[in-house]
Amino acid sequence: MKAMQFKPGELVFEEDSPSDCAYLIEEGKFEVSKICNGRKQVIGILKAKDIFGEMGLIDGLPRSATVTALEESEVSVITDECFHNLERTNPEALVPLLRVLSARIRDSYKLSNTKSASL
Repeated sequence: MKAMQFKPGELVFEEDSPSDCAYLIEEGKFEVSKICNGRKQVIGILKAKDIFGEMGLIDGLPRSATVTALEESEVSVITDECFHNLERTNPEALVPLLRVLSARIRDSYKLSNTKSASL
């Protein structure tokens, strides 16, 4: 995996851009946001040891959100090739990634249930 550094305010990727890798945060913080009804909505803040961009490695679809560095940050880049190599040679190494996905799916269900209850 290669390392990348980001400065505060630097864009990592935008919503709807092509997905070709994921990022493991080594240090720093990142904002995850989406445009809803023409307005920016912050979905979350990610910090060291968090992963983002992982959905594109699995489904190949465009990015579902925009990610921007909030402070001096460093990430390790997980390429498609690296991901599929792990899938073949060491599938147990993918368990943390699956846990992240599962947690995010659960959180989205909680969020959608909260919105439904308030309608």
